[in-house]
Parts: sequence; C-alpha cells; structure tokens
Amino acid sequence: MNAHPTASGLPLDLEPELIAKGYSQFHQIGAGGMGTIVFARKESLDREVAIKVIAQHAAGDDEEVRRFMAEMRTVAALDHPAIVPIYDGDITPGGVPYFVMKFLRGPSLEAHINRRILENSKFTVEQTVQLLTPIAQALDYLAALPSPVIHRDVKPANIIADSDASDEGCTVMLADFGIAINEDTTRMTREGLRVGTDAYMAPELYPTQLAQAPPQPTAASDRYSLALIALEMLTLVNLRRATSPQQWAHSRVIPELTPQNLALADGPSAPSLNAFFATALHPDPHQRFATSTEMMEALAAAAETKGPVEASRTAARSAAPSTTPANAVPARAAVSPNDDAEPAHSRRRRNVLLAAVLAGILLVTSIAGGLVLRGAGWDAEEKVLAQEFPLLFPKRPGRAPWKDMNCRSAEPEAGQRARIICESDDLTFVGADFGTEDNRDAIVPDTVEELSSDACTITSAEIPDQPGTWGIYPTGVSARFAFVLAGPNAEEDRLNLPVC
Repeated sequence: MNAHPTASGLPLDLEPELIAKGYSQFHQIGAGGMGTIVFARKESLDREVAIKVIAQHAAGDDEEVRRFMAEMRTVAALDHPAIVPIYDGDITPGGVPYFVMKFLRGPSLEAHINRRILENSKFTVEQTVQLLTPIAQALDYLAALPSPVIHRDVKPANIIADSDASDEGCTVMLADFGIAINEDTTRMTREGLRVGTDAYMAPELYPTQLAQAPPQPTAASDRYSLALIALEMLTLVNLRRATSPQQWAHSRVIPELTPQNLALADGPSAPSLNAFFATALHPDPHQRFATSTEMMEALAAAAETKGPVEASRTAARSAAPSTTPANAVPARAAVSPNDDAEPAHSRRRRNVLLAAVLAGILLVTSIAGGLVLRGAGWDAEEKVLAQEFPLLFPKRPGRAPWKDMNCRSAEPEAGQRARIICESDDLTFVGADFGTEDNRDAIVPDTVEELSSDACTITSAEIPDQPGTWGIYPTGVSARFAFVLAGPNAEEDRLNLPVC
C-alpha cells in the first residue's frame, strides 16, 4: 500500500486524485492512532473540508482498514445536525482508504474545559446544558436508528464547539466514530478487551472474573459518558483522576458536590445536583435516565431546585487570628542558584520534566473545588504520603488538618508513586511521593529559595510560567516528596506549611 505521506500529510497517490476532484490548499491539522486529518478547500463549492486518511501504520492491517471503512459507512448513513457529516469517500489505487467530511473551526470541548481550568471559571448548569443538549439529541438519534449505533468514545475531545457557551448560538457537533458499533459491525469478542477512553468509560464495561462473556456497550454506556462530561464541566475536575485505578474499575463511588465545587450561581443547587448525578452515574445501566435528552432536561431542572447552602467557612477563617504551626517554615534565606553546579543539558532536561509533571498536577485540578468521594480510602502508596505528613493530610480522604481543605486521591503523574490533592475556595495544594530523592530532584527548578526554621530546611521556587504557583521541596529524610501550592496567597501560605 502506498501510504507514505506527502508534506501535506496525504498519501502520494491521494493528493493528485483530490486535486483532480477540485480540492486544494492541503495542510495537516491533526493526527491520532487511527488516522491523519488534512484540511482542504473545494473552490467550486466554496467549501472547507477535513479529509481523514487511515494512519500509515494501519494501512497494511486488514482489520484496521475494515474498521476505518466501517466508520466511513456508519457516519455516511447518518443525518443529524449535531453529527459531523461525510461528503465523500473512497480507496486510492494504492489501497489507502479516506473520507471527506465537514470542516469544523471550533476547538474541542476538551480545549474549552482546559482554558476554563486555567481561568478558574466553572461552567454553569445553564451553559453545560446548552453545550451538551445537541450531543444528547445526537445520541438519542443514534440509539433510535433501525440498527442502533453506539458511539463508545463520547468524551470532550470528540465534541467540537465553536464557543464555550459564554455566547449564545454556538455550534456543537459529535465527531470521531472510529470505534462506533451497530448490528452490522463486529462487537467485542475477546475476553477482557475494552475499547474506548478509560476516563469516560461506564463501569459496566470493565470485565469481572464472574462475567460469562465480555461486557457489551449500550446507549446507557454512552449516556454515562455524557454525564461524566457534565460533571467535569460543572466542577473542572476529571472524576477518573480523582479515583484510583482499582476503584475506577470495580468500586466506583459517586461524588458528593458542595457549593464550593460549583459555579457561584449553582451553589444553592448542590443537593439537587447530587440527586441528579446519583441517577445519571448509577452503576446499574437500567437505573439511569431513559434517554440522553431526558437526562439534560433533568440537569436543567436540578439547577432550578435550590437547597440549603452551607454557611461559608471562609469568613470564619479570615476573622479568626492566624496561627503558625510550630513546625512550619517561616524564615527566608538567600536564593541558592545551582547553575554552575550542573551542565546545561541536565538543567534543560529538568525544566522539561518540571513543566510536564507540575503542569500535569495543576492542569486538570487547578483551583477547582475538590470532590468528596463517599466510601473511598487511601490506597497503600497514598497512605505512606498521608502518614508522613499527618499535619497536612487527613487519615482518609476528606477534611485536612491544615486550612480545613478537602483532600482526595489523584492518579500519579510521571515519576510519582502517589499523589494527593487538597482544595479550598482559594487554594489548591498537591502532595506527591516520587519514591526517591533522585526522582524528585528531576523536577526541582534550577534556582530555588532556601527556607529554614528550627525544625528543618526546605527549598522553594515559583513554578515557571504559572504565576501564583509555588513548589516546595523538603530535604533530608523527606527529600523524596514534593508539594505544589496554587492560589492568590500561595507565596505566603508556603511559609506556614507544616512539613517538618
């Protein structure tokens, strides 16, 4: 198969074929495991399109080619305003399949969520319903077809929105049917096989030892994924990252929302939203909402039902006299530059690791209120971290001794054994265990400030390109651990951190 791409990302024998059909201005705009996406324009129709071509590594795999062709046939047969339409498709003389679809300028919902995280601006229920209702209607359309289609990969990255609902009239569409199934396509047959994205997968799709056959996705599975997206938009917290892998697969717990988890306008609706998600995220598919549209209507209704709001603890804390723990680190010392002690290539490597690890710590969790997961406890690695710093972390997920923050489990990032995230209205605190001092030091910035007290010495530095975000690095026997503080008062809060 002649799948080797040109500079535009198209196979050598496809570009001339498309030019003959009137397409031009080719340039690659995306790539994934299944294929490459190339922008083009058809001048005769004044139409911008996206051309999806099977990935080079998959072009010689008969199974992958069949799957790609199944996606093309599946989507070409669909007709819904919230599903990306296909205009054309074929196989090149060299045997490379491709199809031409509508080009959408809007970024993905994932991009909108990530931007909101950085701005600490949660979606309101009204905005969430506005954005997700077209997707809910598309899923109900798919489920009602004579041969129902199950998307199997409903996630923010596969939802395209030309605005984040802060402006009315946004266009929202569901894309990427690469692993969709209907009665004419092959279902999962191998025991233990899961297809989809782990962070948005319904619990019934995880196989168990007692199962007689591999679990099969249904429309209820797609609805569960849509409910997870709604939860992430309202809280700016990805539930999968707040849950250990074992809990996610076999003992998933329902989040309990409080007013601080939500946009200010939705705080009074926390009790009714908890009732909504208890149904939308029910472990039994038969106990969930009957349709996705019904689910969106119930979400909108939940926001109109106001419950009692807890009295704010923030005012009480600010009115109380501040106290400094005896083992905090209040004193400042001189900055300790290490530039002369380390080769430049090592410093560059550390900066790359620092950006990757600490951006991963804060990107999905920055200043969003922590979700309280009922029934969850620390796993073995998290317990080590919590026991090492008993003045920072509670004995189990929940309220922390320091600043009355909500603490929860989080999936470890690169190089970490464990990670715990604690949050309050105006502060996010992350603790990580890197296992060894060498692993931890790989993410310590080149220039740090030394802070000392009678009990111990630590180093600290503001995280590059993240104003108001500070790293704290213990020394001595605790040198395998690192902490990150983010918030308007993080620079001063780090001086009172009880790490010694």
